[in-house]
Amino acid sequence: MKQSLVIPVLVVALASFLFIPAPGAYSQENEADANVVRRETAFEKSSAQTARKARQAAAPELKAVSFEDILARPDDVALNFRFAKQQVAKNNLLGAASTLQRILLVNPSLDQIRLFYMAVLFRLDNMTEANRQIGILESRELSGSVKAELKKFKDEIAKRKRRTHASLRQSVGWGFDTNRNASPSSKKRLFANVALPVSPASGAKDDTNFLNITTVDMSHDLGFQAGHELVGSFTYFLQEQTEQDTLDLSSFQYDLGAVYKTKWFQVTPLFHASHVFLSREGFLRSQGGSVLVDRGFFGNRLRVYNRNRLEHQDFTNITENRVADQRRGNLYTLEQGATVGITPAMSVDGSIAYQHKEAKVDFNAYDRLILDVSHTWVLPKGQFVLNGLTAAFDEYDEPDVALAGRERHDRTLRYRATYGAPIGTLFFFAKSLIPGMVQDITATFTYEYYRAYSNYTNYTYHNNKIQVMLTKKWGF
Repeated sequence: MKQSLVIPVLVVALASFLFIPAPGAYSQENEADANVVRRETAFEKSSAQTARKARQAAAPELKAVSFEDILARPDDVALNFRFAKQQVAKNNLLGAASTLQRILLVNPSLDQIRLFYMAVLFRLDNMTEANRQIGILESRELSGSVKAELKKFKDEIAKRKRRTHASLRQSVGWGFDTNRNASPSSKKRLFANVALPVSPASGAKDDTNFLNITTVDMSHDLGFQAGHELVGSFTYFLQEQTEQDTLDLSSFQYDLGAVYKTKWFQVTPLFHASHVFLSREGFLRSQGGSVLVDRGFFGNRLRVYNRNRLEHQDFTNITENRVADQRRGNLYTLEQGATVGITPAMSVDGSIAYQHKEAKVDFNAYDRLILDVSHTWVLPKGQFVLNGLTAAFDEYDEPDVALAGRERHDRTLRYRATYGAPIGTLFFFAKSLIPGMVQDITATFTYEYYRAYSNYTNYTYHNNKIQVMLTKKWGF
């Protein structure tokens, strides 16, 4: 390991020791983009419809309701309902459930509000009480709209109770890069310590591409009270270039493992395998495993995690790269991070990671330090904004003497911003004309800036990327 990386590596190791999960509540693994894209589920749509109908049964909102107002008028149904809506908006579901319960004690015949109460119980995962409310509603003469909403909730509760769950997520899109072939900014390339001009044919080339991502996720509850699960996923990725056919990419990735839950922490061991194709030729096969340990604090508003991953990368020589096998070797990753919920609609994730890459030829082996921070902001009506900044520092083991007589040092910076929203939200002015099965498709718009610096001018370049994606999810 290089002397210049000794201190950063010690920092990572020390951070890993300090943040080893300790007793307390546990939380689910954060999946930034994926979780946001999945927001528009059938249950959420039903909850929104129920809330709208319940609002119609209550007095119009004039101003924020304080707890002092509730103490002064505890039997005012309309006032209490306004207060419950405020609590739901602030993600205080326990408080909202208590408020709605008080309303129903005063007037048990408010079926729309009872339906809204059941929606809150569902979000709290209190299926016993939610089913009790269903029984109360089913014993009454209900309007057609309430019956339809009730049936939706019953279907969702039945789905939640199933031990085996599966989902299909399909994304298609379009992308544009200003420098798809990573041509050097200096317009020069080193060869035998001499900087030679880049030929016009090898200059920066912009290009568009078609994108496809197909993901199947599965989970099976093992029947333990703690909720241990078996989990698995399959992902197919395709990026088909318009002009730069030699840079066409596709891959298959498989993940299989389990989730072990305790009241102190959660452990997720996974087996990973993937096969990457470059220009339609098998370029890389990798197999390995990872272990994620995470723990939540303060009602999961703070989550700390540690991930260790080891994989073997088997590169194969192809037409476009006759020396790819020189990269063959193991890659080890140690990552330590935390997610902080600033508000119910906003969170920040930060992590530090160390990677050690072994290679058949030492000038392809390196040590890497990665600093990453991202910000997630969930907006009304299923909208969201994601921002991410990643910096990486690479130190290679040996000089690539065919290019230069010095050891290679790389620094990279990546900034990425994404805005997303359901089609029904984007085209609200024509929502009545859009079929229901289309309204919950999520559209995302992404801009990315990538900048690479290196003491080998061959690897100093920048690229701007624009990407538009449409994503639809089905649950089974």
